[in-house]
Amino acid sequence: MRVTTMPTNMYSAEFKADAVALYESRPELSYSRTAADLGISRGALKTWVHKARKAAGRVPTHPDGASGEPETAEEELARLRVENAALREERTSLRGDVDRLTEERAILQKATKYFAAETTW
Repeated sequence: MRVTTMPTNMYSAEFKADAVALYESRPELSYSRTAADLGISRGALKTWVHKARKAAGRVPTHPDGASGEPETAEEELARLRVENAALREERTSLRGDVDRLTEERAILQKATKYFAAETTW
């Protein structure tokens, strides 16, 4: 009885680096879309990107995001301040969006009343 294995594609380091660079340069593209464009599997691209990020020190080594060392109080405070500032900025932006959408809704309600009164069936 003969066991058949799936063929493995061998890609050059240059091809892998170019694929990772393409994915990193186009944040609007997903792994699936980029992999389909290159004719490779999504899993291969994801693995290459993860390895490249890990080699560059941009990915935590543990899956839960912990570096293995406890965060000091100063580091936690600094991280939380940055996070807090980002959340405040996002909240301000969202409040502006709500104000704009409320105004648009009021305009559309007035237009609906106007055109409904004008229409006679």
